[in-house]
Amino acid sequence: MITLKDLTFSYLRADGSPASETPLLNRVNLEIPAGEFVLICGPTGSGKSTLLKALTGLAPSFTGGLLSGQVIIDGQDLTGKAPFEFANLVGYVNQQPEGSFVADTVLDEIVYGAEQLGKPVIEIEQRLKEVTEILGLTDLLKRDVSSLSGGQQQRVAIASALIAGQRVLLLDEPTSALDLSGANEVLKTLKSLAHSHGVTVLLAEHRISRVIAEVDSVLVVHGDGSVTKGNPETQFNDERFAPPIIELGIKLGWNPLSVDANMATNRWAEGQHSFSPRDRNPAGPEILKVSDLSLHFGKVVALKNICASFYGNRLTAVMGENGSGKTSLCWAIQGLGERSSGSVLLGNNDTAELAKQTRLDQVAMVPQRAADLLFLHSLAEELAESDRFAEVEAGATAKLFMGLAGRIDTAIHPRDLSAGQQLALVLAIQLVKGAKVLILDEPTRGLDYAAKRALAKQLATLRAPDRCIILASHDIEFVAMVSDRVLLLKEGEIISDSSPEEVLGWGQPLASQVAIISKTTGLITVEQVDK
Repeated sequence: MITLKDLTFSYLRADGSPASETPLLNRVNLEIPAGEFVLICGPTGSGKSTLLKALTGLAPSFTGGLLSGQVIIDGQDLTGKAPFEFANLVGYVNQQPEGSFVADTVLDEIVYGAEQLGKPVIEIEQRLKEVTEILGLTDLLKRDVSSLSGGQQQRVAIASALIAGQRVLLLDEPTSALDLSGANEVLKTLKSLAHSHGVTVLLAEHRISRVIAEVDSVLVVHGDGSVTKGNPETQFNDERFAPPIIELGIKLGWNPLSVDANMATNRWAEGQHSFSPRDRNPAGPEILKVSDLSLHFGKVVALKNICASFYGNRLTAVMGENGSGKTSLCWAIQGLGERSSGSVLLGNNDTAELAKQTRLDQVAMVPQRAADLLFLHSLAEELAESDRFAEVEAGATAKLFMGLAGRIDTAIHPRDLSAGQQLALVLAIQLVKGAKVLILDEPTRGLDYAAKRALAKQLATLRAPDRCIILASHDIEFVAMVSDRVLLLKEGEIISDSSPEEVLGWGQPLASQVAIISKTTGLITVEQVDK
């Protein structure tokens, strides 16, 4: 279905010269058969999204850059063709599908692409019936797309990408903003599309812990321009993007490595393993106090009588399903978000009543859409402006950024960074302020495991008696790695205030992958396991 021959791609500077010495994709040769379910992975910024865009014509038609070699899809050489010439063959779902919706209702959104391609009404109606039944959207056609859950929005985006009979589906980080059930729902749908309906599915993903056992093959974009393809068991020798199940196997010397949780559980049971308890950070004084915080949107209750204290030297994770109120709580604490009632006291002052400059200095917020905070024309300008605004020594923000994302040409435009690199930049800009309250909403979206470990180390250095850290996340493995405490939300209420071991441990709905494999109480991370 897909053949790449010597595919090479480089981004260009404003003067027309290559943005880097080595092409982002360099002489890539591979074949992908029809109906295969393929995971694309690799380090943050390695070129995964660029590869997907090359398969849709968006690179270089939309992104700019220089492409050579051949892109052959379903026997047609599409090299150098515009995206609309791919549209009847390839469906594409970007990292934030809700941002590309053009219609109000599910029905209008799904059929829009087929209408633009000039498909006959009878054919559109038949395809609509087929894709909505496959994707479980039949009862949602009259709903407003903005009222859907994250998982439902993903399925609408997939339906829109397949409505014209496309045989290839490309997805960029489809589960990064979804809770566990939503992610599993989307993965089940994608597997069915590939194996039962013959659609060739390629998804680029960083949260691969529970994806790896479902795919047929793994395609690795290495970051040096090379791309390799093989079985899941053989493709994870680079610990920068190895999920916990692989990391555990490497640590314990399993050969071959296991990608299936049941197989890994059996191998764990065959050995004698010991582990150490997680380090516990003593709580400092109370930094932030939330009292009777409520938020209503008409009849919808987003937050209901939230009461919680946040302490110095502690990282509190806020978890829950999509729509449970995590983001609303983060913004309400920061002081910019809406409230129907209640207070959020930082010392003796409510964060909503602080002067703008004081609030920005004292309560640092990293939103889900990190790129919204980037507004200058180069990475160098963003880094310098951050140092100036935070009144720190020159290079302080760059040092933090390099620790998260590695060395990157500072002449590049921030919008040309990968999603993970943009997030790393915004994290560095906010971390350098040294605020008393640091709030991070889904901070690992788009980050590989190496970048997550680097972020975990940065957060550890930021622990201080006079600072509290609040993390809203679906990323179970990251929460297990960094948190001291977990607040679990459901329908706007706190239903649990417990330790990570209690929420993410063996037998729990949100159990970490290591807990699932080991079936051991108190063990939730690979780092705890003794060799």
